[in-house]
Amino acid sequence: MNSEEFDKRDEDVVVITDVEEVAPESEQSGAEEPQKGSSEEPNRAGEKIILEPEKSEKKGRPFPGWMDLFSTAGVFLFSALLGGIILMIMMKARGVEAPTPDMTFVSYLVQILPVVVFLVILRRKAGRGNAIHLGLRRVNMPMVLWGVLLLMATGVVVEPILALFPTEAYDGVKDVIGLGGWAILSAVVAAPILEEVLFRGLIFESCRERFGRGAAVLISALLFGLIHVIPVQVINAFVVGLILGYVYLKTNSLLSVIILHGVNNAIAYATMALLGADANVTLKEMISSSWLYWIIYALSAVLFIFAMLRLYRTLRDNTEVE
Repeated sequence: MNSEEFDKRDEDVVVITDVEEVAPESEQSGAEEPQKGSSEEPNRAGEKIILEPEKSEKKGRPFPGWMDLFSTAGVFLFSALLGGIILMIMMKARGVEAPTPDMTFVSYLVQILPVVVFLVILRRKAGRGNAIHLGLRRVNMPMVLWGVLLLMATGVVVEPILALFPTEAYDGVKDVIGLGGWAILSAVVAAPILEEVLFRGLIFESCRERFGRGAAVLISALLFGLIHVIPVQVINAFVVGLILGYVYLKTNSLLSVIILHGVNNAIAYATMALLGADANVTLKEMISSSWLYWIIYALSAVLFIFAMLRLYRTLRDNTEVE
């Protein structure tokens, strides 16, 4: 091979090197980007080869499993028992026959906090990551106000059903909660935060990941109702849980449903504080005019049915979270 052939080969090598170095600059100058999830490799001529996207593997194991459910139920029962024992110890120490609002607050924290912490630990061990999406920037106040209206309409709609059940146990719960600063801290602040973190956060997101959003709404609402134990509260809390689940789906903001839950409890507290013994009076008993009551009931029923249809449509159409 003579010297001219060596020079020619060197020039070829330089050309190839230059092409490979120019390729990144062409990408920076606005070349078309590959589709999301795909990968690319430059060939010897500097051209891009777009490879097929790889299927991403789901992180962690399926959650919740049966053992997760049984162990969580066990923790809940244990914490409820522990909360009752601590409540009795405080009552005996103070020499009172009925719990005071501050005792009720402490007992409530003992019952609910261990369940929240336990579920957080279970999710982390399962490799599922965080399920508490506060969504500070996604707080939708018009949606929260719409939720308040729906909750008020729901209360009117289910009132005739709740009237079929005895209210003595529910009256006892209201007496235990009491009035004043501790009652406000418990019902309007602590309960909305902890219960929404538990039900619309940990439970809802875990069920949505495993079973889908329809099951997530129903399961979280059902469990939210069951923890209230008393039949009157179970039915009411279940329907309220459906509304809260709907608002959470539309906002993807836990803070939105915390505010909504807090406003709902604040309205109930204000009614109890202002009306006293008359707080147990039904809307039908408060309104002397029968036709006016049925007009209010009909409007409330229309709003409630509309909300349930919207929830059904959201679940059926698999509408993207806003």
